[in-house]
Amino acid sequence: MYASLQENSILIVNPKSSSINTISQEESAEIAKRSIQEKQWQKAIGLYSEAIKLNDNNGSYYSNRAAAYLELGSFRQAEADYTKALTLDKKNIKAYLRRGTARETLSAPSVGISPPRSALAANPFDTGLALDGSQNPLRK
Repeated sequence: MYASLQENSILIVNPKSSSINTISQEESAEIAKRSIQEKQWQKAIGLYSEAIKLNDNNGSYYSNRAAAYLELGSFRQAEADYTKALTLDKKNIKAYLRRGTARETLSAPSVGISPPRSALAANPFDTGLALDGSQNPLRK
């Protein structure tokens, strides 16, 4: 059991004291989520990176870290993380759309158009996903 706990925890060192705290991947992800809400992008990236080291099969960790990268203008890292998130969860609509944003910003508009269409394919009845605000083009 100890080995299992050790594998699923992260050491946090407080630079203002000599204390060391161990937190789980879930706690790390929760702190990272709060960091996103507080717009502490670098902190969130670090915490999600630690959570990913402990569990690299959680697509939401990649997607949330990508959102922080996107906010910082690190579009290549955001695109890579959204791509990884989509390999883990093909129905992650936000990841398709935001990866398209990252790709479009990277001056690859022909590649950036594909993810919204992929989002439509994954959820064809979501009228909010129409590319131009009109009828969903995949439903024709």
